[in-house]
Amino acid sequence: MSDKTAVYSILWACISSWYYGYHLSELNFPVNSLTCITPAYPPPSRLPLCLDLDSNLYSIVTAIFTVGGLIGSLGSSWIVEKEGIKGGIAWTGYLNLVGVLGMSIAPHWALLAIGRLVVGISSGIAICLVPPYLSMVAKSTPELAAKSGQIGTMNQLAIVIGLFSSQVAGLLLTGKEGDIPGTWRYVVSISGIVAAIQIVTANQIIAPEEKTQHGLDAPTPIFDEADIEEGDVFSARPANEAASPLLPPSNSTSVKPSEQLTLRSIMGNTSLRGPAILVATLMAIQQLSGVNAVTFYSTPVLRPLLPASAGVMSVGITLVNAIMTIPAIFLMDRLGRKTLLLASIAGMGITSTLLAVALDNGHRTLSAFSIISFIAAFSIGLGPVPFLLVSELVPSPAIPAVSSLSLSVNWITNFVIAILFLPLRDFLSTPIDPRDPLSSRKGEGRVFYVFTGVLAIGGMLVWRGLRPGK
Repeated sequence: MSDKTAVYSILWACISSWYYGYHLSELNFPVNSLTCITPAYPPPSRLPLCLDLDSNLYSIVTAIFTVGGLIGSLGSSWIVEKEGIKGGIAWTGYLNLVGVLGMSIAPHWALLAIGRLVVGISSGIAICLVPPYLSMVAKSTPELAAKSGQIGTMNQLAIVIGLFSSQVAGLLLTGKEGDIPGTWRYVVSISGIVAAIQIVTANQIIAPEEKTQHGLDAPTPIFDEADIEEGDVFSARPANEAASPLLPPSNSTSVKPSEQLTLRSIMGNTSLRGPAILVATLMAIQQLSGVNAVTFYSTPVLRPLLPASAGVMSVGITLVNAIMTIPAIFLMDRLGRKTLLLASIAGMGITSTLLAVALDNGHRTLSAFSIISFIAAFSIGLGPVPFLLVSELVPSPAIPAVSSLSLSVNWITNFVIAILFLPLRDFLSTPIDPRDPLSSRKGEGRVFYVFTGVLAIGGMLVWRGLRPGK
C-alpha cells in the first residue's frame, strides 16, 4: 500500500470515529435552542423551532446514544463476518445518515431519540472497527509498521476533533448562549453531510487486505487453525517491536483473515483470557476516570463558579482535548504505551484532586486550570492507548470479539457515568439551604475524589499488567 493510498484509507475510516465524538456532545451546547415549554411552529416548514423537553426527557434523549453504541458494539463482530471490516465501516456512514435525517426533521422528541439511537449504533460499530482497520493499514508495509502508534492514534484524534467541531458548530449556529430558536437542527445536520461524503467516496478506498502485503505474512497477527483447536495461540511478531512493545515474542504462522474466534473460545483460552480482560478493564477505567463527566457536565460544573463563561469554557475544553492528542501521535512509538498510560493516569489523578479542592473552596482559576489540565493529561495516554491495545494484545482472529467485548464495556460505563454523575455529586454534597434542595451545594467537588480513587486503581493495573515498552 502506497503512502498516498494509506492516507486516503486512514482519513476515510476516521470519519466514522469522528461521528462518535460529534454525536457524543452535539446536544450539549444548543440545549437552550432545543428545549422549550411551548413549541412554536414557523412557516413554511411547520417544524417546531424547539421540542417540548424537560430535564428528564433531555437526559433520556442524550443518554440513549450510549444505548445505541452498546448495540453497535455487540453487533460489530457479526457485521465483520458478513461485510468485512471495510464493509462494516461503510455501513456506519449509511446508519449515520439515516439517524441524522430523523433528528434533523424531528417534530417530536421521540423521533429525535430514535435518531440518536441509530447514530449511536453507527458510532458503536465505528469504534470497534476503526482501530483494527488502522492496525491493518499500519501492518500493510514495513514502512507503515514503524509508525503503527501514530496511525492508531488517528482514531482518538478523529474522536476529539468530532467533540470540538460539535461544540464550535453549536457556538456558531446557536449563539453564545446556545439559545437561537430552531438552529439546533443545523447542528445535528452537519454530521449527515459528512456521512454523505463518506458514502460517495467508499468505492475509491482500497482496503489493506486487498493489496499485496509486501513481504509480510498477513496484515495483522494471526495463528494456525490447528492451534486454535488445541488452545495454543501463536501470534505474529510485529514488524517494529518498539512500535508494539506489548506483544510477547512468539512464532508466526498463517490462517485465513476471515477466520474468527468467538468470545467463549477466547475466554476459555488461558493465553487470550488475560489480555481480553485487561483491555476491557482499561476501557472501563477510561470512562470511570471521570473524563466524560467533565465533557458532559463541564457547563453545570463550572456555571456556579464561572456564570458568564461556562459555555465558552466547554468549547475550550474540547479544543484542549484535540490539541493535546497531537503530541501523543509523535510520542506513542517513542515512549511506548505503558509510559504514556502511567504519565496520563498520574496527571489525571493529581488534577482530579485539585479540581475537588477548587470546587469545594470556590477557587475559580484553579477550577478552570484543573479541568483543562485533566483533559490534557487524558489526551496523551488514557484516551488513545486503550483503543490501540485492542489490536496489539491479541492475534487477528480474536480482534473482532475482543473489540466487541471491550467497547461494549466502554459504552456501559459511559452510560453509567452519564446517568449517575450528578446524583452521586448531589449525594456526596449538601445543600446550603436545607429547606431548598435545589439551592447551591456545599462539597460539590467531593465526587472527584471518587475518580481519583479509580485512577489510582487503574495506575496499579497498568503498572502490574502491561509489559514495558521501548
